[in-house]
Amino acid sequence: MALNPADGYPHTLEYYAEFAGNQQLQSFQYAKDIDSAMRANYAVNIVNIGQTIYPLLYVESTFDGGRYTLLADANTRYVHQSVGHIYDVTKAISHIPLGIFSIISGYGEYPSFGQWTPALQSYRDQIIKVRDTKNYISGMNLEDKINTDVMIAATLDFIGKIVSQKSFTYAEFATYARSIGDMILYCQNRAAKNQVEVMTNVLTGWKAMIGDEAWDKMYVIIGAIWTLTQENAHELIIKALMKPELRETHVVVSEAVPDLESAQTLMGRIIGDRIMAELVFDAKANTAFAQDIYSLSTRRDLLSQAVEAVVGDVARAPAAIACPHLRR
Repeated sequence: MALNPADGYPHTLEYYAEFAGNQQLQSFQYAKDIDSAMRANYAVNIVNIGQTIYPLLYVESTFDGGRYTLLADANTRYVHQSVGHIYDVTKAISHIPLGIFSIISGYGEYPSFGQWTPALQSYRDQIIKVRDTKNYISGMNLEDKINTDVMIAATLDFIGKIVSQKSFTYAEFATYARSIGDMILYCQNRAAKNQVEVMTNVLTGWKAMIGDEAWDKMYVIIGAIWTLTQENAHELIIKALMKPELRETHVVVSEAVPDLESAQTLMGRIIGDRIMAELVFDAKANTAFAQDIYSLSTRRDLLSQAVEAVVGDVARAPAAIACPHLRR
């Protein structure tokens, strides 16, 4: 910074102190301020609304088959976690190929250095312990034992082979995994049946306690990662016990609910938006408003219709690339 030769001290531009900007920028800030105020009040409002929604069923997708929390009212809650031994055992054993792949996949291009072998040998030791003890677990029937025996034997053979040769290929892994495909499918079905039976019994008991009228008013929030959000197992179990007309409006599957408070806040947002939409938009006055009401009541973005008018209907998958195996 140079000294001003006339005054003997530095001159600094006043511009730096004028952080509020010119007339246009200050006017724009007023607009942003009312939006910030709206968001602050909105955040408080949806929390408060969420605290008034009962009954509310919150589902956490835990590794042991799920944790269900039913808030019957402000003072009463019921909690159930875990499906049972059969679910855990059959699910764990059917996941063994995934466990192997997770260890070796990074070295598929060049496996010869063998960095993957210590972890795989350690995993093999755990599998051996399961092989030697699983049949003592209550509830394991003969078919369970036979199918899991075959899976574990094939697994140990595969691990022994690639550790001995200090190499593997994806083709070898695929050959091994596909050889036990029928057994994996058996375990999937066994685990699913067990989960449905246990959780249906829990839900049926809760329904009897709170009564049909309260059950029909119940909203459901299911926490699940993205890969489990379509036709989620918990969603299917719960919807089977609900009236058909309530299944789409009263059940929400979301990644953004790590705890009960988050679930209540999300439900407060959904219910609050639905109420506000019907008060703000008059579908009888303009048919376009019906779309706005629908958007504010569902996962559809409020601006999606306007955006689609510009870019086209790109969000919906054409029949040619949609999954052909989804339930019809």
